[in-house]
Amino acid sequence: MGVFEPFSPSDEWEAAAVHWHAYAETTAKGARPRTADRIARRDEAPDAVLRSPVEVARWIEQQTRVHVSHREVYAIHSREWVSMGDEEDLAHLRRENVLIASRGDSIYTDIFSESDRHDLYVEAVTNEQCTHGCATDQSQ
Repeated sequence: MGVFEPFSPSDEWEAAAVHWHAYAETTAKGARPRTADRIARRDEAPDAVLRSPVEVARWIEQQTRVHVSHREVYAIHSREWVSMGDEEDLAHLRRENVLIASRGDSIYTDIFSESDRHDLYVEAVTNEQCTHGCATDQSQ
């Protein structure tokens, strides 16, 4: 890559006392995911409970490694072919996901394979919003 990318995670997530409920769903291409509605999704038990931005990034990367198709795509804005799903791409996504989660934000992403769509939802929830008994130690 050669270009310096600043990497300064925030601590806003700690001040907001959030943790994340992670959900993964696989559907056929073109089908509406069952858990696409945020309110309905939060009523369901999460697939994983994540307690830090690093855990968020690792969970998304793990899911991505399982489902991503390694391929080259043409990036119109830079007029070049770029690799998707290789180690450099995954490292870039990991850094971006840590930064997003460090602000206490949710992350929604999808991964398309040849026949399926894999939706990943990582919901930032406060202790007050958590109905699954996994609130952070700060309010217990």
